[in-house]
Amino acid sequence: MKLNNKTALITGGSRGIGGAIAKLFAKEGANISFCHLNDENNAKNTKDYINSLGRKCLAQNLDISSRENCDLLVSKTLEEIGVPDILVNNAGIIYARPFEKATEEEFDKIINVLLKSTFFITQNCYKEMLKNKSGKIINISSQLVFSGGPNRTDYCAAKGGIFAFTRALALEAVKYNIHVNNIAPGVAQTDLLNGIDQKVLDDAKEIIPMNRFADPNEIAPTALLLASDDGSFYCGATLSPNGGEVMV
Repeated sequence: MKLNNKTALITGGSRGIGGAIAKLFAKEGANISFCHLNDENNAKNTKDYINSLGRKCLAQNLDISSRENCDLLVSKTLEEIGVPDILVNNAGIIYARPFEKATEEEFDKIINVLLKSTFFITQNCYKEMLKNKSGKIINISSQLVFSGGPNRTDYCAAKGGIFAFTRALALEAVKYNIHVNNIAPGVAQTDLLNGIDQKVLDDAKEIIPMNRFADPNEIAPTALLLASDDGSFYCGATLSPNGGEVMV
């Protein structure tokens, strides 16, 4: 019960890494608000699990690439669940194609879903955390901020922005007892891998010392560390559970 009576807001919380974090946080005592995009079945399953533990849960179907929906996500959380003690910016999308084939529309979508939403959802929660002089903000970037990734230039650019944003805000926030940190996971077995050629996936596994992708449940405990009192001395840090592919 490391998060007993806490409230956590998680973007992209219906499945994958976000879903694993939502369930683990609820198991540890937190009430949960999360958003998803047209993922009603998984959202219902996640919400039912959280409710079965006796926790409150709010699930919102929102496209957080717009500022309006970023504001709505937080305002409804405040209204129905309470002020977030913990924020996890996890939602993401990815396009895999050569740099020269990237379009402005795809670039804007990647930046808006990953970086813009992180900035403005955090800003809305931060204002509330300032009132309480307390909070934990956890951003999910990627190990690709260290290694780079061919055919994912806009994704890497957005995740690199999240990495830098984390460090900048951490320096402002720490004096108010608000801790801002970053998780840079390696490849995890999530729906973001759907549609990728199997040979590409097999080749990717071969360069990981553990020779496999992560289960989302192996990433979630890192978020729990940063969200709980166990992570009380982390400030602007980046933790990278990646099976040894990138040692940072």
